[in-house]
Formats: sequence, C-alpha cells, structure tokens
Amino acid sequence: MAISIRRYVEITSGVGAGTIVRLRELIARLFSTNPLIPTKSLIEFDSADEVRQYFGVNSAEYLRALFYFGWISLLITRPNKISFARWAEVDTAPLIFGAVQQQSLSNWTNITDGAFSITLGSDTNEISGLDFSAATSLADVATVIQTALQLQSGAMWTASSVTYDASRGSFNLTGGAVGPAVVSVSAPATGTDILISGLLGWTSGAIFSNGVSAEDPEEAVAESAAASSNFGSFGFMDDLTISEVTAVASWNNTQNNSYLYSVGVSEDDAADYSAALENLSGVALTEVLYGSEYPDMIPMMILAATDYTRPQSVQNYMYKQFALTPTVTTDAKATTLDDLRINYYGRTQTAGQNLDFYQRGVMMGLPTAAVDMNTYANEIWLKDAVAVQIMSIFLNLARIPANNSGKATILTALTEVIDQALLNGVFSVGKALSSIQKLYISQLSNTTDAWFQVQNSGYWVNCEIVNDNGNYVAEYLLIYAKDDVIRKVEGTHTLI
Repeated sequence: MAISIRRYVEITSGVGAGTIVRLRELIARLFSTNPLIPTKSLIEFDSADEVRQYFGVNSAEYLRALFYFGWISLLITRPNKISFARWAEVDTAPLIFGAVQQQSLSNWTNITDGAFSITLGSDTNEISGLDFSAATSLADVATVIQTALQLQSGAMWTASSVTYDASRGSFNLTGGAVGPAVVSVSAPATGTDILISGLLGWTSGAIFSNGVSAEDPEEAVAESAAASSNFGSFGFMDDLTISEVTAVASWNNTQNNSYLYSVGVSEDDAADYSAALENLSGVALTEVLYGSEYPDMIPMMILAATDYTRPQSVQNYMYKQFALTPTVTTDAKATTLDDLRINYYGRTQTAGQNLDFYQRGVMMGLPTAAVDMNTYANEIWLKDAVAVQIMSIFLNLARIPANNSGKATILTALTEVIDQALLNGVFSVGKALSSIQKLYISQLSNTTDAWFQVQNSGYWVNCEIVNDNGNYVAEYLLIYAKDDVIRKVEGTHTLI
C-alpha cells in the first residue's frame, strides 16, 4: 500500500471546445394535409424511395420527391434530404396508423382473451376480453376491436372506428371526435397483449397523430419552424387562397431572410399574386400548370443542392434545366411575367434546337430586400453560419470579456465564416461599386476607405462593445459585396 499520488498531484482530463452547434441543412420542407404525417410534427427522408415506402407509390408526396431528388446540378450536387410537415386544415381526430407488416389471420383466431390499454383524449380504458376465434378475415379482426372500443362511454369512443388497410397491412384507428386529444397505447394488466409485434402493430413503426383544432397556414409554418429550423425553403402542397398565401408571406417577411417561400401560381392569377406580394421579401412565385409537374419546387431544389463548403459553389438560379414542360414560349408572355416578377420554365431555340430552362430567378420585396434568388439564398447560409459560429464560442469559452480582447474574439470567430464566404463565392471580390454605394458604405461604417476594402477584398467588418445599462453587447457590422449574376450578354460586332 502507498499514499495516493493524488494527494500531491491531481490532473483533471477533458476535451476542450467539444460542443458543436449544428448548421441548418437548407433543405425543402413541404406542408401537407396528409394524415400520415402526425399533427404538430414533421418527418425527414433521405431519398425518394423512403418517401415511397412511407406515403405510397401513388402519393403526391412521392411524385414531388421523385422530381426533387432526381435533379443533379452542374456542380454535380443534388438535394440530399427533404422534410414534410403537417398542416391541419380542419379539426382533426386522433389517429393511429398501424405499422406496415405482414398480417396472418391464423395469428388472431387462437386469441380469445385479447387486451390492450388505450388513451383517447382525457380518458384511458383497458380493452379486454377480445375474442377473435370466429374471425374469417382481418377486416373481422378490426371489427372486433372497434366494437369493444365503441362500448366505452363518450363520443370519442362510441363513434371511433378501426379498419384494416390491406394495401399497407395495417390496422388503423380514428377517434370518434375531432379537436385537441392525445392518443397513446400501453400493455394491459391482464389478458393476451395484442400490441406486440406481429399482431396489432400499434407500437414500433406505428404512426400516432393527436387530435388538433384547425390551424391557419401561417400558424402551421411558424410552429414548425419553432420546433425545427432545419430547412431553407418551404411550400404548401395543397392550394391556398391568395389571402392565405399573403398571410404566410407576411410571416416569412418578419423572419428577415431566413427562409425562401416558394409559391406556384397559374397564369390567370399571376397579376393578382404579384400585386398582393410585391412588397413582401422572401417569396418566389413560379408559374405552374396543374398536373404532376412541380416547377414551383425549382428554387427549393437548387438551394438544397448548394454545398456551401465547396469552392465557388453558389449558383445562378436562372438557366437551370429540368425534366419539365415549358410554360412560356413567346416574348409577349415572357415580358408580362418578367414585369410581374413571376418566374417560369421557358423555351428559346437556336438553329432549330429547343433550349428549356428556368427563368428569371427573382423574388418579391422592396428595393431594400434581396430580390435575386441567389443573393437571398446566400444570405440565408451566411446568417446561419455566423449564428452557429458565435453560439459555438459562447458555449466553448469560459467567457467573452467586454473589452478589446472580447472584440478580437468576436472578429476571429467571424473570420472563419468570412473565409468560407470568400471561398464559396457568397462574397464578390473585385466588384465595381458606384459612387452612391461608396458614399453609403463610408457613411454606414463611419470609415472613409471602407468601400475600398469592400470593393477589393469583398467585405469590411468591425465590432464594438456597447454597455446597455450593465448589459454588455458586442455589436458587429459586416458589409460585403454580394454575388451578382449575369443574366444576359450583349455584344457589338464592328466589321472593318
């Protein structure tokens, strides 16, 4: 035995700077009324095949996912994830969609004392004494369960239904009343538990959806973003009224360049939508034809396929080609939609060869808003990258002092994002500035030569510590030359 060396030397080990703050994935989020999506929830998929397995081969979700995942950009990148969120358009009853599995009637007919416990709304009942011996089909099994549920008291129970879905191989329950109500199941106290795998399928793999009151579209988007901001663009699969679209756009406008709201409009409605939304930033309108083609998803796909970790990865949203039918083939219609800031999939031709591509990559908003899709998308990435970097230093450093050292810490953190923005092309180096832009930069920065750095280095940044009644705030100002894209080339040929 010996005296522990820890009495004299004690070393504590740990990993420093280990807390990682996650960057948003700038994927698409589609809002749907499909009851397979649990209320107040969202689901994410990594491939179109996963969407097919979940929603079915004939679902609108799968058709959209096929288009979304099927596109590969000129930089050989593609969307790698998509999310779906529920919009409860009407009051909704609690639902259970059983797990998709192989069902066999013989597994049921030897059960004469089946049981399980279930909660619907504020009531929990143990359902017992379920006798399936006389069942001649899986539909009969569902009827036995439904009959037992309907023997309970209250409309939620007496009007409930249980059906067998042969296409999914699942038993599905619908509560007897709509409105807020939780749904859950648990093992019974006695009897044969029919919740176990291979029987009812209301455990692993089942979809539980609570009953909710109807919600407005903007409420659905706001709650979804509050639950998870892991998306860059969004849209609704179901048709909204122009007032509903305007309400959603108004909410998105308050988010200040955080999400791209993509809306499909018909040619007949184009002027009305343009007038209603022209002053709201973050809205991309695209002409659509009703059917199985989804040109309104193009901005969402391009954004999701942009890998900001790669050199010169920012993209021009115009001139991108897709497997779509062009909706604009004349100068007259193109001019009309251009004036309304409505995007479209158009066709030109040279030497008899048709060239189809997305046009023109613009958005709604006031002159102070980013109205080019590439600029708006780039700022989404930049804001998130800066927020993640700042939050990382808050979580990994003991403190950020409210002095010059703290200023240096903030600027150092910003430098990493700035270097990435210079690499991926979000910042434009060597962009010629007008005299008005130079004066504006000088006034905003209170530095006469700040414009020179913006023009030649792509950015200017500064940080000051402000004492707000004892609450110290680091206020940084970043001015950068945004990446503009060329949409047209004009030449002059002089022959001598």
